[in-house]
Amino acid sequence: MAQLVSYGASAPTNFNDSLSRAITPSPIILAEFGLTVPAANTDVVLSGMVGVRSTLGLPDVLVQVLRDSMVIASTISSPLALLEFRNIPLNFVDRNVSEGFHVYRLVASLTTSSLTTNANAVGPITLIGEGIQKI
Repeated sequence: MAQLVSYGASAPTNFNDSLSRAITPSPIILAEFGLTVPAANTDVVLSGMVGVRSTLGLPDVLVQVLRDSMVIASTISSPLALLEFRNIPLNFVDRNVSEGFHVYRLVASLTTSSLTTNANAVGPITLIGEGIQKI
């Protein structure tokens, strides 16, 4: 049996093409929230979405979820065409998180040369976390 013990969310935008933020080789923070884990034996179920559009070449975009400063999940998305729009979904369970307050961040960066490729985060951008305690 399990019980929901905490919840956090960050949704800078829920809509396609609702913003335009350049993704750089250095990670940029797209969404973040704080979450208190009240006891040991708690998992945090994370889900999110990043809408990306390639603006030059065919960029590889690395999307990561961090707990505090540690990478706990990542995925790479590669567009198939210039100006292609792609939603990058994220689903991850952060198992047995230590008790206390934690900051979860959704970040994105280019893994290809920024001289020949570019991409923008254009929305939707969401990150949701639910602390589930095993009873």
